[in-house]
Amino acid sequence: MKDKELYAQILGIHKSWRVADVELKEPTGEVEVFVERKPGVQQTCPICGDASSGYDKRRRRWRHLDTCEYKTILVADVPRVQCKKHGVVMVKVPWAEPGSRFSVLFEALVINWLKEASTQAVSRQLELSWNAIDGIMQRAVKRGMARRASLDPKHIGVD
Repeated sequence: MKDKELYAQILGIHKSWRVADVELKEPTGEVEVFVERKPGVQQTCPICGDASSGYDKRRRRWRHLDTCEYKTILVADVPRVQCKKHGVVMVKVPWAEPGSRFSVLFEALVINWLKEASTQAVSRQLELSWNAIDGIMQRAVKRGMARRASLDPKHIGVD
């Protein structure tokens, strides 16, 4: 299995995205995985799903789970589309939440660490700032609150 295929499988990238290249940056201790949109993929607004024309691309970087003690960085030129209803909107990527600089899997790792250790310890171990950890915690709470079902009481006890 080649490096591009390996990272595509690890990242779960298969539909409209593909791994274009993988570079080992030994001086910085990083593996950069370059991901790109497959050619010919229909551009749609991420809010309403309407077909939209391409506007431009913005280079984004996300920290992912480490590869053999190398920080893994996902790099992609994410398209922005011109939606008739919502204006210029960035397309969603399958490996991260909008506005996050971390992959979903990396955020899950941070949350699991926070269950066992202090914020300071997690900050040291994963080389993250307190603000980055706080952002990850806030997104996790938001996801949890969105999943929580509304409980309508069937019985109320009164003393």
